[in-house]
Amino acid sequence: MTVTQIIHFRAPSASEADAAAHAAVKALKGAKAPENYVLGTQTQDKRNLQLTSEWHDPKAESSAEANTYRETVIKTLGNPDKMFHVTFKDGQSAFDNSGPMSSPLVEFVQIYFPASKINKGFRDKIEKDFNKFNDMCAKALKGSGGLTYGWVMEELEHKDVKKEKAKCFFVARGWEGMQYFEEAVKSEEYKEAIGILLAWEAPWELWHVKREY
Repeated sequence: MTVTQIIHFRAPSASEADAAAHAAVKALKGAKAPENYVLGTQTQDKRNLQLTSEWHDPKAESSAEANTYRETVIKTLGNPDKMFHVTFKDGQSAFDNSGPMSSPLVEFVQIYFPASKINKGFRDKIEKDFNKFNDMCAKALKGSGGLTYGWVMEELEHKDVKKEKAKCFFVARGWEGMQYFEEAVKSEEYKEAIGILLAWEAPWELWHVKREY
């Protein structure tokens, strides 16, 4: 089973984030890192870095090589601000030639649902709704790259999910540049389709990561 690990780091300033990222990339070239990984800057706040890596076997994260990789990352980037794992639908890789991680900019969306609601029927409905939304937006998605979606493996905390933890639906979509995303959300197709997702009445987070390292 392919698992995608996402780690967020926060530096005191954008310049310190840039310096730490360059140091990390240099250090990782000397370590046995995962075959597929990308370190990028969050466009909304350049103090934030995201390290996205792919593990073809979840047990590989406990190997000696993975421990060395993890030590290298922490030494150069500091302790993570957040970390979680995603399994994408049908075991898809976000890093293949048609995957979102091959694009220069990647949009990530994370939607939080009460964990007690999650079962196969609920997941199927959410995925069906999302595919309908995506189909309705198709004409407006100029400049978009690969798309994949799935579910976060861990149960996470969210202030708007009361009295229990949340399970998250997770989407990754590639773009050629931010202007294409901005044009898409202004389109009539998007404005009509977004109601499908808003009907979930679930808290969500959206961010973009520019592939720089």
